[in-house]
Amino acid sequence: MKKILILAILGVILCSNGCTLLNRDFDKYGKNYKKIPFQLISLGDNKKNVKEKLGEPVNIIGSKQFEEGFIEVWSYEKWDARMGWDVLSQEYWLYFLDDDLAQWGRPGDWRREADSIYEFRVR
Repeated sequence: MKKILILAILGVILCSNGCTLLNRDFDKYGKNYKKIPFQLISLGDNKKNVKEKLGEPVNIIGSKQFEEGFIEVWSYEKWDARMGWDVLSQEYWLYFLDDDLAQWGRPGDWRREADSIYEFRVR
């Protein structure tokens, strides 16, 4: 009888811990599982304003210096939680021209590269 009671208690403990693992708070795992609030940003916002509205970027993809300024590209990601491996569902790149947001979208949305953006905006 004692063995059955001990097994039942262990089963309840294991089940309750397993359920908390399934309902864990994903915000603490270093990946963004929430919708990225791009409606808060506008073209022309500076880097500081974008960080305040969207948070820190996941990566700085790259930057390039020109004679009259520079282009810098930031990356933001949204992940979906899945059993086993999480899935990168969306990635967005933000292009800054001299500290101001010049364009943003998914990688490959535009055929123009940073050089073309710079030439178009400066001329």
